[in-house]
Amino acid sequence: MSPGDRSFPVGLNIPRKLTTTFLALACVGAVGFVFGVLGPEPLRAWQAYLVNLLFWMGLSFGAMLFVAVLNMTGGKWGRPLKRLSESFGAYLPVGFCSFWLLYLGRKELFPWIRHPVPGKQSWLNVPFLFVRDGAGLLLLTIVSLALVYFSLRSDREWSRDSSDSARDDTAPWVVSWRHQLVLSPLVGVVYAFVLSLVGFDLVMSLDPRWYSTLFGGYFFIGCFYTAIAAVYLLSLVAGGTEELKGHLAAPVLHDMGKLLLAFCLFTGYLFYAQFLVIWYGNLPEEARHVILRVKLSPWEPLAWTVLFMTFVVPFLILLSRRAKLKRPVMICLSLVIMVGMWLEKFVEVAPSLWTGKNIPLGFTEACVTAGFLGVVGLCLTEFLKRVPLMPVSDPLYRESVEDRRERLTP
Repeated sequence: MSPGDRSFPVGLNIPRKLTTTFLALACVGAVGFVFGVLGPEPLRAWQAYLVNLLFWMGLSFGAMLFVAVLNMTGGKWGRPLKRLSESFGAYLPVGFCSFWLLYLGRKELFPWIRHPVPGKQSWLNVPFLFVRDGAGLLLLTIVSLALVYFSLRSDREWSRDSSDSARDDTAPWVVSWRHQLVLSPLVGVVYAFVLSLVGFDLVMSLDPRWYSTLFGGYFFIGCFYTAIAAVYLLSLVAGGTEELKGHLAAPVLHDMGKLLLAFCLFTGYLFYAQFLVIWYGNLPEEARHVILRVKLSPWEPLAWTVLFMTFVVPFLILLSRRAKLKRPVMICLSLVIMVGMWLEKFVEVAPSLWTGKNIPLGFTEACVTAGFLGVVGLCLTEFLKRVPLMPVSDPLYRESVEDRRERLTP
């Protein structure tokens, strides 16, 4: 697409088989979750639900943060990835509604309901937790969807504007672009605050005697790391389609690999900073949380597997420029990181609740995870087949197209 082309491009051609597969996964997940809740071990169903809610909701909000960061930094390199990142916003209303289902499993999930912690009752009580988290998630969902709305509206207004109004500050699409620039830092601030709160309330409170002031930052950076891997995976897969061929060039994907390496290192640094302080402080209320996961059976092997999948393997592979330019390698690596970060959420949640001798990973967990994957897949595909695949009105996108044309012109 040329910078002056004002046609409204069609969305992605989604195979009907893919939509049917996602729908089937969603149905399997719903049935598996209901049978799990009504079965002999309802805790397994509820903790699998919580793990998936934290993973997919954090990933989707992280993708919105990626769009906001591109806008705030004026990064022209990532403009072709903007619409793919915005597609995860389609899941946010569903994720917000899914959060409230936790209320039905509150007695299974939150031990402080049955055994109140002295001195923390004013914070750890059911009405206050759901009110504050619900309000925070609603606010973050609204500002994120507003960012996507003005991005899409800008494209529609730009496609209808036949005049050369690039320098006209009153043009509707220019106003919509300014709205995006105003909303982007707001998304960043609200993201950090709300996901820190979610990390404290829905993860750390499962072990109510443990606390870490760094955990909120570690949680929301981990969500952003997962989102980068997910956007990278989506761009690698969608880049081979007819509609996006030529738009997602090798330099864009290579830069995305460098960003993934940066947040691999940053996430690993935050984990080590938290681990080091707890370990050397050797306070029982802090060290117990770490020892349970990295020293005791059955969690120890899983915890070290998470470390290798989310840090060691990505770090070693992403050091290579050649590897970052190979699509199959990066697809596999993105999948490894996403699975590793799902297991990281599982390791944070399950040991605080599960007291059995074996790791609770089986049919119930697979069904619930498949259900969430199906719902997210449906949201993404329905969004991408209805909207322009490139942010045609984005001034930075058109500048990047022009810069690429100048480089290719002899």
